[in-house]
Amino acid sequence: MTLRKNSVLIGLAVLSMLFFSCGDDRVFSTDPDATLELRSDTVFFDTVFTANSPRIPLSVNKQFVVVNNNKESVKTDFRLGGGTNSSFRINVDGEVGPQVDGIEILPNDSVFVFVEVSEDPNNDPQSLPLIVRDSVVMTTNGNQQNVQLMAWGQDAHYYLRDTLCDVVLDDKLKPYVVYGYLYVPENCTLTIKEGVRMHFAPRSWLYVEGTLIVEGSKDEPVSFQGDRLQPDYEEEAGQWGGIWLNYLSKNNRIDYADIKNGTVGVYCDSIPSVAGSPNVRVTNSIVRNMSFDGLSGKMSLIQAENSVFTNCGRYTFLGLWGGYYDLKHCTFATYNFDFGRKDPTFVLNNVEIDEFFRVVGIYPIGFNIQNCIIDGSLNDELTFSIVHPPGTTSFVVDSTLDHCLIRATEEIITDEIKVRGENNVISSFPTFENPALLADPRTQNYKLEAGSAAINIGNPNLGITTDIEGNSRDNLPDAGAYEFK
Repeated sequence: MTLRKNSVLIGLAVLSMLFFSCGDDRVFSTDPDATLELRSDTVFFDTVFTANSPRIPLSVNKQFVVVNNNKESVKTDFRLGGGTNSSFRINVDGEVGPQVDGIEILPNDSVFVFVEVSEDPNNDPQSLPLIVRDSVVMTTNGNQQNVQLMAWGQDAHYYLRDTLCDVVLDDKLKPYVVYGYLYVPENCTLTIKEGVRMHFAPRSWLYVEGTLIVEGSKDEPVSFQGDRLQPDYEEEAGQWGGIWLNYLSKNNRIDYADIKNGTVGVYCDSIPSVAGSPNVRVTNSIVRNMSFDGLSGKMSLIQAENSVFTNCGRYTFLGLWGGYYDLKHCTFATYNFDFGRKDPTFVLNNVEIDEFFRVVGIYPIGFNIQNCIIDGSLNDELTFSIVHPPGTTSFVVDSTLDHCLIRATEEIITDEIKVRGENNVISSFPTFENPALLADPRTQNYKLEAGSAAINIGNPNLGITTDIEGNSRDNLPDAGAYEFK
C-alpha cells in the first residue's frame, strides 16, 4: 500500500512539474504587428429598450469570437469604448467589466467575448438615442482592433438593410429608422405620408430604383435627417447618405419635405427621362446642410418649384453630363459658414472628362430657370460648363434663364450659349429677412426683407400662385421660394 501510495504521489508530482514547467516556458509575443482574427466586425442587438419592462430593462446577450493565429501566445486588453457610461457590458474568459486586461490567448486558440446591453431604468425612454452604439476595443502589443456594438434605442420602426415594395409609411407617432439602406426595387413604389419622420444612421441611404412618393403638407412636412438627436447635431452636415434615385427609377415626387444634414439631398444617377416626364419633381421643400450637393442629376430631367436648397459643401444644384432642368421659384444659396468654398453654388455641365482631363463625352443639355435666386458668398455663384462639338449648335436645346436674381460679376449669357433671357438682376445681394444672416448661419431664413432686389422681378405667367408657405403670389411675383409680405 505504501509503495502504491508513493507511486501515486510521485506521479502527481511529475505531472505538476510538467504543468508548471509548461506555464513557465510559455512565450508571449511582443510583436507590435500581432493582430487577432475577429469573427465579427459588428454585434447587433435587435432590442428596443422601451419595449422592455418599465422598471427593469431586460438584458440581451450576444457573443463574438477572437482567434489568435500567431505562432506565440498573446496578452490582450479588452475595454468598452464608452467606459463606465456605456449601455453595454462585457465578459471575457469569465472576467466582467467595462475593462478586462491581460487575457492570455494561446497560439491557434480563441476566447469568447460575451456582450450584454441594458439601459438605465430611470431614463426617460424618449430621451434615449434611436440607435445605441459603442465598441469593444482590443489592444494587443499596442495594436488596437475593435468590434462595433449596436442596439435599437427607442420604440420606433427599424429597417436594417431592408427592401420595401408597394409600402405606405404613415405613422406620425413613431419614427422610421434606417441602418445601412432602405431599398425600393424597380416597378415598386414607396409612399411616405405627411408628418412622418425618417432617420438614417451614418452612411445610410434611401436607394430607389422604383418610385418614391413623398406626400408632406405645409403644416406636417416629411422630415429626412440623421439618427443623432442631440442638440449639437441638429444642423450638422454629413450625418447620413441621402436620397439616391438610380438608373431605373422614374416618376418620383417629393412635396413638402425637410431634407437635412446628409451627404446629398436628392441625386438622380444617370436617369434618362421617360416620355418627357421628370425623373423627380421637388416642390415646397427645403434641402439644407449637405456635405456635398443639395439637388443634383446626371443626364436627368429634374423639376423643382417653391423650394430652398442651401448650405451645401459643394453645389446647391448640379446638372451633370447634360439633361433637362426645369427650375421655378427656387432659392439656391450657400455661404462660407460651415464649408470652405471655391466653386459656385449652381453649375450646369454637358461635358464628361476623365481623370486625365480628356473630353470623353459631350451631351445635349437644356434648362428653364425662371424666378429663382442664385446667391452665396462668392462673387460668381452660377457657372455654365457647356461645350458645343465643332460645327453644331444643337447641344443646347430650347433654354431659358429669365427673371432671376443672380450673384455674378461676369456676363452669364455668351454667344456660345444661346439662351433666351431677360429681366435678370445681376450682382445684387438678395437681402433676406434675417439681417444677421451673415453672422448666424444656423437661422437659414430666406424670406425677403423690404427693399430686396428680388421683390417684384418675377414672371407672373408661370402659373405658380402660392409660395413655399402657401402665401398667395401677387401680379408681380418675387424671385425665390418666398413671396414678400
